[in-house]
Amino acid sequence: MAQTPKSNFQHMKDCMDSSAACLNCAEHANSEGCARTCRINAELASCTAKLISLNAPQVNTLVDLTIKSSQDCAEICIKHNNDHCQTCAHACQNLAENLRQCQT
Repeated sequence: MAQTPKSNFQHMKDCMDSSAACLNCAEHANSEGCARTCRINAELASCTAKLISLNAPQVNTLVDLTIKSSQDCAEICIKHNNDHCQTCAHACQNLAENLRQCQT
């Protein structure tokens, strides 16, 4: 993941935006059944942001996991018709798409 500092900053921001949306969704989830998936994705996204900031050699592996986790979270939350799940799904879709682009 050889990126410029500016693109690294954007990827870190995308990770943290997704993490925040997922934590908010998990906090407000009632009967939707997405809270655990959202919490897991929030942790992965947060950790990915930290490793990106460090230019850690393990970042590519974690980016792959975060993309998969974000896609899974988005697929679950997009089915729920409430604001917190829709916000979460869109943040996860955005993160997965942007991280995929940085891999090429």
